[in-house]
Amino acid sequence: MGKQISIFVENKPGKISKITEVLGKAKINLKAMTIADSGSFGVIKIMTDNNQKAYDVLKENNFLVSLQEVVVVEIPDKVGSFHKVAKILEKNRVNIEDAYGFITTEGVKAVLILKVKDVKTVEKILKEKGYKIIDF
Repeated sequence: MGKQISIFVENKPGKISKITEVLGKAKINLKAMTIADSGSFGVIKIMTDNNQKAYDVLKENNFLVSLQEVVVVEIPDKVGSFHKVAKILEKNRVNIEDAYGFITTEGVKAVLILKVKDVKTVEKILKEKGYKIIDF
């Protein structure tokens, strides 16, 4: 099972650099990030090499943060890989609430991060289909 940190921030210059500064000073390595703009505010979602420590450090530095369980699944880095996962989940009546991904080895491996209602059930479904679940 993976964990992701969501950070609610004002959409202003310097907010991202403050987050990366706090993480850097705590010797936390940023592994994945996505930013969603919603006008005056945004949501930054991150995964690090130590999500609990990152959450704690950001909270101590007065950031509005939450820590959520997510499914982190390894998929091939090729056309149709995400579609196969999406079809499996559709057949099992699972709604993907949010998703993003990144390539770990170009042309070989990618990682897909899924926010779903029931993380453990989705992990079980994907494992049964031969997918590797990553603790992150």
